[in-house]
Order: sequence, then C-alpha cells, then structure tokens
Amino acid sequence: MIYNEETKEVLVEDKTDVAWKFGHTFPGGHVEKGESLYDAMVREVFEETGLTVKNLESCGTVEWFNDEPAYRRVGFLYRTSDFQGTLKQSDEGKNYWLPLKDLNEDNTAESFMKFLQIFTNPHTVDATSPVMNGPLTIIPKEDDED
Repeated sequence: MIYNEETKEVLVEDKTDVAWKFGHTFPGGHVEKGESLYDAMVREVFEETGLTVKNLESCGTVEWFNDEPAYRRVGFLYRTSDFQGTLKQSDEGKNYWLPLKDLNEDNTAESFMKFLQIFTNPHTVDATSPVMNGPLTIIPKEDDED
C-alpha cells in the first residue's frame, strides 16, 4: 500500500488480468528467483506504476490453499508513504489515487477490504483462505483474542 500523507490517498490499480473479482486493488506481483521480498516489492511497484518506493514496512501476510494440486500461495504485505516519481499507467490495469474512505466492498477486488484491514490496523496481521483466490478470514494477533 502506497499512502500519500499530503492528500490522504492511497494508490490503487484496477488490474485487468486477474482470476478474481475485478475492482480496486494495490500494485504487486511475484518474487523472482534469487530476489529478496523487499527488492521484489520495489521492482513490482516501479514496473506497474513508475514510482520508486523505499522504507517499506512489513504489515502481515495472506495465504491461499489449493487441494488439487496441493499447494499454498503466500502474499507478503508492505506499506510505505515514501515514494517519488511520476505515476504511469500499466499494461496490467489503470492506476490512480483514491481517498481511503472511498474504498468499499462494492468497488474493490475480492477480499481487498481484508487486505486494507491488515494494512491499517496494527492488531491484524494475517489472513487465510481455504481455496485459491477465495475470500479471506482475518487472523488477529494472539494478544488481541482476549
């Protein structure tokens, strides 16, 4: 999540090549072989937006599971408000800035609001789904369960 502290907006992308419900989501992608998570986030954001980000803060994870074939996909969530450059459009979807308050279940991708909860709530760090690209369930920090 890239947050502009001056305008109180987040950068969203409307990806066009996805296997889930269309709508606003955050830029992101895959880690290349031999690449660190941090470097992958910086590269993916630059490739998709033209922005250079730094001082990324790890917020949590999301996990999806698949039965046939059996595998698990893990997403690592990072946020920052430290960016520079000129926003460009992506082959993967349209990029633009929106106020956080304008994001809701109707205009965002599948489980995006769960992602947003992880990005913005220090008591929420993980989410899982029993099926690939399925709805996520938030897992609160252990000390928050009481």
